[in-house]
Amino acid sequence: MPAGGLSMYVLLWSIGLYMRLTVLVVPPLIPRLESMLGFSTSQVAVITSLPALLIGAGALVGGWLVGRAGVIPTIVTGLLVTGLGSTIRSVPVAFAPFLAATVVMGAGIALIQTSMPTLARGWMPERVGRGTAVYSNGLLVGELVAAGLTGPLATHVLGDAWQWAFAIWALPIPVIVVAVLVHGRGGMQTQSERSEQLVAAHLSWRHPLIWKVAILLGTAGGLYFTGNVFLSSVLAESGRASLLDTGLAALNGFQLFSSGLLIVFADRLLGRRWPLLVIVGGALLAVPAVLWAPGDWVVLAAGVFGFFTSSMLIFALTLPAWLVPPDQVARLAAGAFAVGNGIVFAAPVIAGWIKDATGSAAAGFLPVVVLGLITMALSGGIHPHAVRREEAHG
Repeated sequence: MPAGGLSMYVLLWSIGLYMRLTVLVVPPLIPRLESMLGFSTSQVAVITSLPALLIGAGALVGGWLVGRAGVIPTIVTGLLVTGLGSTIRSVPVAFAPFLAATVVMGAGIALIQTSMPTLARGWMPERVGRGTAVYSNGLLVGELVAAGLTGPLATHVLGDAWQWAFAIWALPIPVIVVAVLVHGRGGMQTQSERSEQLVAAHLSWRHPLIWKVAILLGTAGGLYFTGNVFLSSVLAESGRASLLDTGLAALNGFQLFSSGLLIVFADRLLGRRWPLLVIVGGALLAVPAVLWAPGDWVVLAAGVFGFFTSSMLIFALTLPAWLVPPDQVARLAAGAFAVGNGIVFAAPVIAGWIKDATGSAAAGFLPVVVLGLITMALSGGIHPHAVRREEAHG
């Protein structure tokens, strides 16, 4: 298999789509889930953010499976399980079976996301950064496509059969699986990569950088998912429900601008505290704009909110490889992503409970706003000079 071939870029991008696409099908369908299936805001928050918890919990399982079966079988298994879970979500008419199907889908996404760094390295050993950027772009486009097109698909194509939107978005998965099996034999994991996965299984939780990166990741995801869940309520309360599809498209579409800018400027910004303060502060300032912007301005406010939350996410994903020596990257990443994805799951759920109890979306945003303020307070000392090798080895 020729490294860096066009087919490999296309496959990396296509797999990246399914790291988020099936998750972001839910927000455009929130009004139907609540009015037709009787889901509460907190239940919607659970099914939206649960995959993030499963990704964190499944990190070590995915690493173990890559080490035992190889990266191609793990990717294929993850894609098939993701497609199965998403398809099953088209069938249930109650919360419990819908939640069970979401667990299946989230387990598949966990296998995909855990395997992707190894896959990019195996397919493009001399262009790992470019490979990572390609599948990350696929992830962001998957969010945009799901958030922006699911509503029109359900309204203008499916009608009363709107629940089948979950299955329709999974239809390309078998094609991707076949392409991976045909073209992906050269992406098998090397012995050195197996050793790196084994390092990740022995975590040291004492190093403060694990917690700083985890809280940054948790804040980015917590704000992002809370915004996606609450936008429907904010617009409905102000009589602008017709702007939901446009608002979700802006929230997710503006992320592409942040990824493009950070590809150019990230290396110059790493190690400085002020970029993180600006990014987190910008996201927090965008919250009241989303809540109270008049008329169509809420669409722009949602876009700005998405720009800053995605900037935070990209910083969080970049930091482990930049902060520590190569032999410690897997350890820092596994610990930070496990804790961070737990926060990503919990924050929107708590926000949903508060919103259900108070009837106020503004009150529901409070937990993630507090989380953002904590992130700003802890943003100092995120630099390689702060690393102590003996602490990392515990």
